[in-house]
Amino acid sequence: MLLLSLGQTLNSVVVLVFLFQMDPTRISKEHAHCVRTLFGHQENTDLHDTSFESQEAKLMPESCRSMKQGLQRAVQKEVQRVMGRAPPRPEKAAMEALGMDLYKRNKPEKQPFAHLIIDDKNIPSGTRKVNLTSWHHDKGQANLSNMTFSDGKLIVNQDGFYYLYANICFRHHETSGNLTKRGLQLMVYMIKTNLKIRRSDVLMKGGSTKYWSGNSEFHFYSVNVGGFFKLKSGEMISIQVSNPLLLDSSQEATYFGAFKVRDLD
Repeated sequence: MLLLSLGQTLNSVVVLVFLFQMDPTRISKEHAHCVRTLFGHQENTDLHDTSFESQEAKLMPESCRSMKQGLQRAVQKEVQRVMGRAPPRPEKAAMEALGMDLYKRNKPEKQPFAHLIIDDKNIPSGTRKVNLTSWHHDKGQANLSNMTFSDGKLIVNQDGFYYLYANICFRHHETSGNLTKRGLQLMVYMIKTNLKIRRSDVLMKGGSTKYWSGNSEFHFYSVNVGGFFKLKSGEMISIQVSNPLLLDSSQEATYFGAFKVRDLD
């Protein structure tokens, strides 16, 4: 009932607009008769009513039928504007649904990348090579996309060629206490682990032996490694360091990461 009432109201409005837009100086007696006939009829009957079509069509002159058709088109256009966009044709809707389905199926996955920064609250102790598992993946400058971080390791989700990198900074200030007079091995190792075959390989390493005596107020040393490697889904990347208590814990100093460069051949 609501839609019917709305349709009749719109019909009346459109008829008035239709009449208002006509140039009175160009309306013939025949056209005026058509306007009176149509306007009087639409007050009591919907313009799309089939009885009107059958009873009046034969009696109307061609000019009246053209005017009626124009008015019907105006009413239909106004109804569509008020009620919203007209529903798409079934075949068009089916094609749009098919296109969206194909797009979702073929939509490329997000390019994998990761940038992890040091977690200064969980740095391990020791002087020899130790696993450095204290990293942030979702704080500060850290970020992660289509890769997984778990138990201090970066896990590959997509096969491909990746660029791996690490920057590890060591520092010491005299207020932190005296260092041993022996040489300090400040080393960094990037490790690839494959759990399927239970094997770990060193992909890159860097560092130096430093002699940091108490004669200097401040000591600093940075190690940077990077390279391209073929990685398979499920393989894990981790970092090992020596003397982790000397690590610079700022996010711009100690970090590692990876990003996919291309698919495997």
